[in-house]
Amino acid sequence: MRDTDGPKRQIYLCLGCAGQYLPPESMTYPSLGVDASPVHCSNPACASSVTASLQYIPVPPERVAELARRAAGLDGPVRRGRPGRIARGRRAQASPGTGRSKLL
Repeated sequence: MRDTDGPKRQIYLCLGCAGQYLPPESMTYPSLGVDASPVHCSNPACASSVTASLQYIPVPPERVAELARRAAGLDGPVRRGRPGRIARGRRAQASPGTGRSKLL
């Protein structure tokens, strides 16, 4: 039986391999003496690629981790834009079969 009354732990999403991981609550691996990251798992390849990518994003890693969890659906349902909405200054997409061809 699951304990649903206790505090919920945060599940993180690795931006390098798109895997879900659950670091310790203290965000430190005591046996290794290494801090856990909210944006990448413990795989060294993921750590190097995500660290290089975050240099070009002007957003803190905690915010990037929050947005990644939301996009993956870990923080509730995924929010989508309204369908059928046309961007300002653009025409709607043509339906299949209604476009012009060289024969017409």
